[in-house]
Amino acid sequence: MKAAVFDGKNLTVKTVKDPKINESQVLIRVKSVGICGTDLAIINKTLPTPTPLILGHEFAGDVIKVGSEVNQEWLNKRVTSEINSNIDFKCYYCKQDNHSQCVSRKALGIDIDGALAEYIAVDSYMLHEIPDSLSYDDATFIEPLAAAYQTFEVMPLDQNDRTMAIFGLGKLGLLLTQVALSKGLKIFAVDGSHKKVALAKKFGAHYPLNRFEGPNIPNKIKGLTNGLGADIVVDTTGNPLALKNVIASCRTRGKIHIKSTHGIDTPIDLTDVVIRELTIYSSRCGPFDKAIDGLTSGKVKVDKLISKKYKLEDIEKAVSSFEEIHHHIKTIIHI
Repeated sequence: MKAAVFDGKNLTVKTVKDPKINESQVLIRVKSVGICGTDLAIINKTLPTPTPLILGHEFAGDVIKVGSEVNQEWLNKRVTSEINSNIDFKCYYCKQDNHSQCVSRKALGIDIDGALAEYIAVDSYMLHEIPDSLSYDDATFIEPLAAAYQTFEVMPLDQNDRTMAIFGLGKLGLLLTQVALSKGLKIFAVDGSHKKVALAKKFGAHYPLNRFEGPNIPNKIKGLTNGLGADIVVDTTGNPLALKNVIASCRTRGKIHIKSTHGIDTPIDLTDVVIRELTIYSSRCGPFDKAIDGLTSGKVKVDKLISKKYKLEDIEKAVSSFEEIHHHIKTIIHI
């Protein structure tokens, strides 16, 4: 099969062996794959991974073969898959129903081969059927949208949480904007891209802010919150330099939530965190069922979030400019 393989230096399309499935797995014919910030961190060599490695973990396709222990009804289903493979279901975290932190966990496209290929083998417990109302391209948003919902699974809202500032309006930031709005929060949406700020405004963000315009962002947010700062500030930028403004924009005894994968050491002012008694949260993979419901119900819209589409053989072109792709919201690869 054809696959996009990262060899530690470059991402290129190569011919590799088709994956084989065991009795508890299915074989998926991949249709669409989304390029994620994590993929770019791997390509940019800030996030170490084993190599050679097939990248990609936001994907959708068709089940074309099932193992002997798998329900035969999965055959020919349109599906997406969770990212966490090799779950043992018996470790401390699994017993707490926290499978994404399983000690045996291997992440698709990060620890083991992913979906930028014609075929991928996954464990059947990872599968989620795609409703007929969603296209394959739409379905590539299920995994990142689940991560957006996980923000509130890890950090439940309380009666004092009324405002949220979101730094970074890429795919995850704009998905999170919509999820947060559905929960009744007043949103400050921050980015340096006019296009992304305008999209956040279109989705309903109350205060769309371009970080290159007007007063510095922490002062701007404080000025709009009676000098306090936002109750919750979320970082989705992937830029360690943004965390200074993230912390400065949060009110005393407020909440900071880290969503991005920087892949490099990130300095923060812990003295300020301690003195102002800030709480720092983080989260990653989330509930696919809520993400699918968010898409099918129309609560979350993704049609404006697809920036470009490429064929697998054009993968080098798709990721050739690390800086350019960061001006995109989501790049889709068709297999």
